[in-house]
Amino acid sequence: MRRVKKFRFLLVILIVICELKSFANGFLNTSMIVPALQMVFGLSGLLEMNYGDPLLKSSYDYVIVGAGPAGCVLANRLSEDTRRTVLLLEIGKGEIPMFSDPPLLGPLLASTNYNFGYQTEVQKYGCQGLRNKRCSWAHGRGIGGSSIINNVIYTRGSKKEYDSWAKAGNTGWGWDDMLPYFKKLEKSNIHDFDRNGFHGHTGRLSIEDCPFRSEIADAVVKGAQQAGYRYLDYNAGDLIGVSYLQAHTRKGHRATAGNSYLKDIIHRPNLHILTRSWVTKVLMDTRTKQATGVRFVNGKRSYTVYATKEVILSAGAFESAKLLMLSGVGPAKHLQKHDIKVVQNLPVGKQVTEHGGVFGPVFIVHNDPDGLHSLEQLASIGEISKFREGRGPMTSNSVETLMYIKSPVAEDPDPELPDVEIMQAFITFGFDSSPSTKFAYQLSDEVDEAYFRPLNNMRAFMYLPMLLRARAKGKLRLKSTNPFHHPDFKYQYFEDERDVDALVYGILHAINVTSQPAFKHLGVELYAKKVPGCVHLKFNTWDYWRCHVRTLTATFQHQVATCKMGPASDPEAVVDHRLRVHGIKRLRVADVGIIPTSPTGHTSAHSFVIGEKAADMIKEDNGDYGHKSL
Repeated sequence: MRRVKKFRFLLVILIVICELKSFANGFLNTSMIVPALQMVFGLSGLLEMNYGDPLLKSSYDYVIVGAGPAGCVLANRLSEDTRRTVLLLEIGKGEIPMFSDPPLLGPLLASTNYNFGYQTEVQKYGCQGLRNKRCSWAHGRGIGGSSIINNVIYTRGSKKEYDSWAKAGNTGWGWDDMLPYFKKLEKSNIHDFDRNGFHGHTGRLSIEDCPFRSEIADAVVKGAQQAGYRYLDYNAGDLIGVSYLQAHTRKGHRATAGNSYLKDIIHRPNLHILTRSWVTKVLMDTRTKQATGVRFVNGKRSYTVYATKEVILSAGAFESAKLLMLSGVGPAKHLQKHDIKVVQNLPVGKQVTEHGGVFGPVFIVHNDPDGLHSLEQLASIGEISKFREGRGPMTSNSVETLMYIKSPVAEDPDPELPDVEIMQAFITFGFDSSPSTKFAYQLSDEVDEAYFRPLNNMRAFMYLPMLLRARAKGKLRLKSTNPFHHPDFKYQYFEDERDVDALVYGILHAINVTSQPAFKHLGVELYAKKVPGCVHLKFNTWDYWRCHVRTLTATFQHQVATCKMGPASDPEAVVDHRLRVHGIKRLRVADVGIIPTSPTGHTSAHSFVIGEKAADMIKEDNGDYGHKSL
């Protein structure tokens, strides 16, 4: 019976792996697997979410490019006015609930075609233990964008960060301006902080404590307090301290932008949603310098559709910037190099900033509190039933707590602004004995075999320190004029030694927290295996951990600033404080690409709130503001 249960769960893993392009021809045909899965989950769980098959019109009031969180929010809010027609175009497809709902399967989804599959250039100073020394820059595609494949972590960032945006000339983006929008979008259920005045309860996006919480999480929170850090609500604007994870899930099921903002409104006759539609160009009237529509490909056919009011780019930090440049909006010299007619000379893609991080340190747990050793243990009808009821480990992405600290090498003198976030996960990569996690995180065969495979069937957990204020800045450029080519990324992690030192400080801080009395009953031990490339260094020294950071570099997919928001006087700005592209009428960018600098939060929350605020600004600017609901 146990083998049958394991087999059923492994079938789930196999069908996801079959989505991998590189494995498409090497694994079993999915038609052999689907009937068995139907017996366990039912047909509905295997079907792609249907967002309609509209009869395309020649023009709409608003054309939105990209169905990530901001795009889904905009489609919902702008179509509230029945007088206005809205078209939402998305490259990807709808979610498949069986795979997208369990947060713990996020890494598997990142290995499928729900991910663009971007990669960095070859790295000199980081990512040395990853395949081909390239880091993965995963970006979601499909209805919901990155909310389909991310780690469901919901953090707003520091209130001082938003105030700094406003001081830089972005009127209306201060903390006091943005808090009402955060509260508007949230349907919050945070046990310890739910009624402190900082959370909304009537919005569309479910924010909650993870239903599953291990004893390790409790030990981290208590251990951090014993080490001198306060327990706080990091979504109330102040960050230095420790707390449990707040996630965008609904009773432990992934809350995506699609199932939160679109699923129940697809019946609106004035809203058309078209999937598998790759926008190749924004159409411009070069005489009046205004956007008039878009050209896109669907089903190997090219279509043109016009926007009578606005074109809104919500395609993500990379695709929005790429589309602007393909349409003649960008750095003049770069566009001319590709024989693209320059419509507006703007610093599109001039900068890319990112949150670099590290996988580890890892701890072995000798007094096992919950018996969680491997993914195969969850391959039972009982565990699947628990998940369906909103219980059990599958309701978690594995990250349970967050700590915010300030390192000695932080540039900002404000003691309340952290430069390192430390995530704690209740498992390690050794939890998954299949190749899926290895491919999702780009681990080289050598690192996977030597460092993580020995952890198979062993109770262990790890920390994930993340750099909030990286000094590295990169660029995004066109690879060619082919709209189906990925952009060209110029970005090098850890060019500045202080970025490495900040993460080492985070590692040592995590080790200190785990040495506190709160962990004594768990019998934890620091995993002393050295990662390949660092074996010549003495373990648990500053130099060893610096090597570890450069080898097991983590990326958290928080790239921003490619279409930076700022006044016309800012030489790096692409859009103004109302997200209008400088010098071009009827064209906006509304996604995380507009964020001016690396935020102190994960960018999922930012994407949702940008959509909510942009919707109100668009309504105001077009005389449609009769539906404000703040």
